Amino acid sequence: MKKILALLLTLTLLAAADPLVDAVAENEKPVLRVLGTYNSHDPNNDPTAQAIEEKTGYHVKYFMLPAENALENLLMQIASGEQYDILRISETMYQELLSRNALMPLDELLAEEGSNLTSKIFDSAYSLTRLNGKTYGIPMMAERASITDGIVMRKEILDELKLGVPTTPAELKSVLMAVKAAYPDMIPLLTNDEEMIETIASGFGFYFDWNEVDGKLIHYVEMPEYQEYLAYIVDLYNNGLLDADIAINTGTTRTEKFSSDNAFAYTCGGWTDAATIAYINAFPDRELIYLDPLYDVNGKAGIKRQQALNNVSCIPVTAANPRDAVRFMNRKLDDDVFTYITIGEKDVHFTVDEKGNYAPIMPIFNEVRNNAWWYLNSFDMTKYGDMWMARTRRTKATGLIYDGLNQHANQFAVDNPTDLCPTLEVVAQNKASLATMIHDYVLQIIVGVKNIEDHEAFVQEWLEAGGQASKDAINEWYLNR
Repeated sequence: MKKILALLLTLTLLAAADPLVDAVAENEKPVLRVLGTYNSHDPNNDPTAQAIEEKTGYHVKYFMLPAENALENLLMQIASGEQYDILRISETMYQELLSRNALMPLDELLAEEGSNLTSKIFDSAYSLTRLNGKTYGIPMMAERASITDGIVMRKEILDELKLGVPTTPAELKSVLMAVKAAYPDMIPLLTNDEEMIETIASGFGFYFDWNEVDGKLIHYVEMPEYQEYLAYIVDLYNNGLLDADIAINTGTTRTEKFSSDNAFAYTCGGWTDAATIAYINAFPDRELIYLDPLYDVNGKAGIKRQQALNNVSCIPVTAANPRDAVRFMNRKLDDDVFTYITIGEKDVHFTVDEKGNYAPIMPIFNEVRNNAWWYLNSFDMTKYGDMWMARTRRTKATGLIYDGLNQHANQFAVDNPTDLCPTLEVVAQNKASLATMIHDYVLQIIVGVKNIEDHEAFVQEWLEAGGQASKDAINEWYLNR
């Protein structure tokens, strides 16, 4: 499949037109085609889309990747010649396209048409989307350094069974065992990222994909602590404490299971996590407990504070209107435009108090700007962190989740050592395939297809498949940063 995609992509790129020649005259505005990641709204009939057209003068046709197998779908579309002017995609997708030479360098266009894009986005952010000195993407960082992963538990069950909130891996297992005994038909822990559940990984002494050990960065798969973590996860599964359908679950099925009262605890993936929001909306009178990261045997605990790339807006080499694409994204960062399309009008859609705290005016804010985040290519990094807090309050559920995940950030948050690592060619080439290797391996370990004794063999396979090359490149940057 990869060879077919690569061949199709090569043929498509060879047929591409001159990247800086637009298909329309200088004084005309073409219809732009924008592809974004999945979200459950109609992107072409949303009030934000209408506001953007009103302010920029550009009519845009928006398209979405599917919720499942999005990367594969993206690669197939690009390889088959589907034309888009802007791709608003995840970092992993961006790096995969970059490794396939599918993206246009933007430096010339940014110099000519991107005054806002170059002045309001920090150069440190652009360093994450450069390769060999050339800029291929408009970076959109995490809006505010925040904790984005955690485990939520149903408080009424903890109270009913007179269980304390667990603080170590052993205590977590004991709580899950007690829940299983009392509610045999309930899933004790529903998970969405088994290869590294950050709250639990803390209990084994690692917090990131790449962890500093003796001054160097080591991927968690190479750490002996990861074998202990895997053995723990396998033990949970073997004791019936994880969902039996762990290998076939999708985002949709996990949301259905948690929001239909079929699980006690869930690995929440951020303040917009669909399953957690669905649960809160389904049971507004219940309370969720947000589990702090677990303590390891040395009495330490921590969890990643996300401040890296959120997404990247880039232009494929096949784009028909690259200059207008940059003009369009630049216009969206004008002061009079950005606030309006992002959070609306002051005292109509949002308020700002004397301390500078932003809050939405409900329900009008949700009616007109609920999905505004989906349309952003980036933001003014000098001030948007404060404005963005209004978005975390746009529903009761999102506000509760954001506050719950971050309630003890000062005590537990730790910064990822690779957050500001620039795009490294060998890392970009291998990132997606290595992540897939780990995902498949972990599921096989959990369900018993492979044994934990196979771990060293897997690590060697992972190193040979690009892990060692990625490790060398990352450490070269880390030691010389």
